[in-house]
Amino acid sequence: MANRILFATDFSEISSNAFDEAIKLSKMLGAELVIANVLHYPPILSDLRAQAEEVETAMKQWCTHRLDQLAANARSAGIKAETVLREGAVVHSGILAIAEEFGTIMIVLGTHGRTGLSKLVIGSVAARVITEATCPVVTVRSKIARRAP
Repeated sequence: MANRILFATDFSEISSNAFDEAIKLSKMLGAELVIANVLHYPPILSDLRAQAEEVETAMKQWCTHRLDQLAANARSAGIKAETVLREGAVVHSGILAIAEEFGTIMIVLGTHGRTGLSKLVIGSVAARVITEATCPVVTVRSKIARRAP
């Protein structure tokens, strides 16, 4: 069975920084890369059922395209990569399920570095993944968050 690292992305700039780290770790450990996104639909879509299917289809196509781009970048760096797109209301649960399904040795993801009230109100996917994962988790903060005092 191959060593695999799960890179979970939300396609943000922070995730882009984390992708660079996932590439480095994959090379260092000789691991394959599983590049995943758990697509979470905005609550408003459930209220607009008629338009929701069209929006959901467009979102899936966009996410698939972005995942394919990341996989192509990983492959050009000499790393075997595959993509996974899942839909889920609870993003951290989706990430953990993918990690278990693929038997990953590590999870890499970006974090916004929220603290205090904003973390309490908004929550943190990264914090939940760290708390509940059965394998090591590497989080990468934004360059802006790293510069803050």
